[in-house]
Amino acid sequence: MNKFFYPKLAITSMRKNKTMYFPYLIASALCIAIYYIMDSVRLMVIASGMEGRENVYHMLAQFNIVSGIVSLVILFYVNSFVIKRRKREFGLYAILGMEKRHISLMLCWEVLLLSLLSFAAGIACGILFSQLMFLLLLQILHIPAELTFILPVDSIGKTVVWFVIGFIILLIFDIISIWRTNAIQLLYSAKAGEREPKARWALALMGLLALGGGYYLALTAQTKADAITIFFPAVLLVAVGTYLLFISGSIVFLKLLKKNQRFYYKPSNFITVSGMLYRMKQNAVGLASICLLSTAVLVTLSSCLSLFCGGEDSIRLQFPREAMISCYLEEEEKQEQDADRFVTALEKQSEQYDVPMLNAVGLTTVNHSFHYQNGEFSTSGGGDSKTVYVSCYAQEDYNKIASTPLSLRPGQMTILSPSRERFPEEISINGTSYRTQTITDPEITEPGTDICFIFPTVDDLWELTNRIAAEFNDYRLVTYQYFFDVPEDVPHMEQFMESLWSHWDSEEDGAALCYSRTKADEQNRFYRIYGSLFFIGIFFVTVFLTATVLIIYYKQVTEGYDDHDRFQIMQKVGLSDREVKRAIQKQILTVFFLPLVTAVIHVFAALPILSKILMSLGLLDPFVFILCTLATISVFAVFYFIVYQLTAKTYYRIVKAKE
Repeated sequence: MNKFFYPKLAITSMRKNKTMYFPYLIASALCIAIYYIMDSVRLMVIASGMEGRENVYHMLAQFNIVSGIVSLVILFYVNSFVIKRRKREFGLYAILGMEKRHISLMLCWEVLLLSLLSFAAGIACGILFSQLMFLLLLQILHIPAELTFILPVDSIGKTVVWFVIGFIILLIFDIISIWRTNAIQLLYSAKAGEREPKARWALALMGLLALGGGYYLALTAQTKADAITIFFPAVLLVAVGTYLLFISGSIVFLKLLKKNQRFYYKPSNFITVSGMLYRMKQNAVGLASICLLSTAVLVTLSSCLSLFCGGEDSIRLQFPREAMISCYLEEEEKQEQDADRFVTALEKQSEQYDVPMLNAVGLTTVNHSFHYQNGEFSTSGGGDSKTVYVSCYAQEDYNKIASTPLSLRPGQMTILSPSRERFPEEISINGTSYRTQTITDPEITEPGTDICFIFPTVDDLWELTNRIAAEFNDYRLVTYQYFFDVPEDVPHMEQFMESLWSHWDSEEDGAALCYSRTKADEQNRFYRIYGSLFFIGIFFVTVFLTATVLIIYYKQVTEGYDDHDRFQIMQKVGLSDREVKRAIQKQILTVFFLPLVTAVIHVFAALPILSKILMSLGLLDPFVFILCTLATISVFAVFYFIVYQLTAKTYYRIVKAKE
């Protein structure tokens, strides 16, 4: 036999199956390119010497591990579609005299050719775009950079090794599946699964309970800590419920439609329901996967986008001035004297380093945690109450930084609510009633707190603090914050801020220093962390979209081949082309947009728990998250519709193809 026989046969087979192999090649190349780009950007970050590079490096490294695993899962999923469709072809080869070892050898050549083309295209695209992606990362991080060509050879080697292992595992899987079946099984395996599935009410009920349980956890999380703790159990329940409802619940629903004779025995409904019913077990797994991947795309993109967009507001509210120094104060009687001594010591440091402190203001803050329910704040809550972290100010301190001063009378107070939550006009704090107003666009907030209380006088503030402290062994968390501006280009600003971290003698200087920060440093820290998350989120979305589009495409192709014979029969018994197309369109629309609608429902159900998690990460205004979510859903729906239009054409072409 000619030594080039098998390579030629492999090339011919791939050409004849280009409908299956061309997307396979694109998916492989894209996965390789993404893996290479992320690994090369990771190495570029270290080589750049940028500030905070270790954190960015480790975040990119962890994502690269996840993207590598997800990429192999995508390739396995696509490969299973391709091999199932080609098993009939392999059966014909076997009947014509080819042994299984010959078919296996042909598969080896196909995988070799596919992998070589994928590596060539993927690494070429990776080299081309890796530097641009690094510049995009620097742009997101607000770090100036110039375009220079860098080729991390280590990334090429790592990418090749990882995906060579993946392709070898795929080949072994394909060969085993060929060797475990005989020629007749190979010939008819593509037609497997035609038996009408049974309605499994128990599994459908389990799916409904699992989905309901996940929704319940997501909707009833009271605190940020609760949200973080129960998020993954809720995700697991929703995922299990989604699969069970698509697999069993959909069949139960279709069986009920079939029993409705008035609905079922209309030509278009008959074709749609019976066609979906006969293949729903295979179809449902793909639909559930599309639904969960779509949910992952929406959640990932909207979360990363909202954190990135809402960060500036968070920093602005934390810094009424350009710099801040915070310290602890201990005794109420000495609080004012200690604060004065602290400011005096601070001014000495300022003179020593020649750093003028302009527009300086000092604020005393008392931090408490309360249980809140129905207008009542209590330090000893229970039942369905939620934990709220509160920063308390006196009116005279708040008016120092407020553009609109407050004028509170005794018995009144103001609640600053950055989350836009509104509170009753009358509340009680440990039994004491106050008339309140809620400000939803505050001018200051404390990191890690949910709301702020503004009391009419310092005495009111300390009266509440002492009353609460008496319940907790006289413990008080009192902070003095000193905000100030500095002129631009102060030569010793960095040394001045670093000197403030040294130990302060509370007896001499009035306080023990907690920390010092500048708005610029906080912005840099924010962009390093959340900019990196946003950058990684873009790649996560790309990977998820790749998987989603591929599953949709191969589902349409396999559905088209499965429906081809059925619709040929329908035409022969008198169904017109118009009726065929209408029946096809109704089935595709029903099946195709079900995952999108379900994914949107999942996202809306997850809004409360996701909002709390994002607020624990620094997002102050959940309305930003809602806007980002709506924008993401709109864009994704347009993208999804475009994919539908493109894949539907392939489906129609296959279904209407002549024998």
